[in-house]
Amino acid sequence: MNKVLSQEEIDALLTSVGEGEDAEKAQAQIQKEKKVTLYDFKRPHHVSKEQLRLLDNIHEALISKLGVFLSAQLKMIVEMDLIGIDQIMYSEFVMSISSPSALYVGEFDNPYSKFILEISPQFIASAIERLFGGQGTYTSTNHRVSTIEQKIMERIIDKIALEISNSWDIVQEFGCEFNRFEHNAEFVQIASASEPVIVVSIEVKLRDHTTMMNICYPHVWISEILSNPNIQNEIMLGNQSSEEGKQEVVEQKLYNTPTNLRAILGKTKLSVQDFIELQKGDVITLDKNLGENIMVYAQNQSMFEAQVGKKRKNYAIKISDILKGENNED
Repeated sequence: MNKVLSQEEIDALLTSVGEGEDAEKAQAQIQKEKKVTLYDFKRPHHVSKEQLRLLDNIHEALISKLGVFLSAQLKMIVEMDLIGIDQIMYSEFVMSISSPSALYVGEFDNPYSKFILEISPQFIASAIERLFGGQGTYTSTNHRVSTIEQKIMERIIDKIALEISNSWDIVQEFGCEFNRFEHNAEFVQIASASEPVIVVSIEVKLRDHTTMMNICYPHVWISEILSNPNIQNEIMLGNQSSEEGKQEVVEQKLYNTPTNLRAILGKTKLSVQDFIELQKGDVITLDKNLGENIMVYAQNQSMFEAQVGKKRKNYAIKISDILKGENNED
């Protein structure tokens, strides 16, 4: 049975709805003003934002070089993108790896540490097929990388080791090499299960297919390198002073950089009709008289005033004034 509400009951319902909306808005405003951020104490952030930015720059340079190298080796475009840099426990990294997988265990010599390069077996199969002149067919299922395939991939893997070492040169010089291959992540131990690691995730695009490549560094090794006082100063303050030798090189390159100079004799305005009717022998009057200074432009920027004249049998200009202003320096 439906009940017909009175006007008073309707007003009371509207008031309660309005109060509820106001309460929700007030609560939302309070939360916005508080700017509360949840923090997981079980998984603390071991690397600061500044250090992550440095790691990001290092690996952006790495994938840029690797993309060019792989494209040249496979004779097809290989696109590589940095997906992210995560801070997780080593046990979580191991559990995230499917089996069979392709794990290359590498070593750094200064300071000493082990690290892992994980490559998709599908990418290895496509790359090997391409190296032998095939189409680079993509297989959707993981297969166990054979010993022969590992030998074929040695040149590419050695190049990856070299580029990893070169990319870290901006922080510290060290040697890097891969000396072990594993199919199962459970047989690889570069840190204890509860220790944090830094995982760099890279997306590899070959034709229309996408695979992943991951680099796993022990956090202890990352921390030891980035805790260097010189590196800390560079991270916090930036490189504020340049080396004298580099400054001379930059100055020399600037001095030898060619620039275009344009001397504008004058300007005028013509209608489209007058422009179309111009004939050979017609005279166009400019806004400059003989003897007046003309403007000289360098890279579309007015820099000088000059006089028009001749030198030997050539037309020439003589700089009479250097312009100064907002866009011009002494």
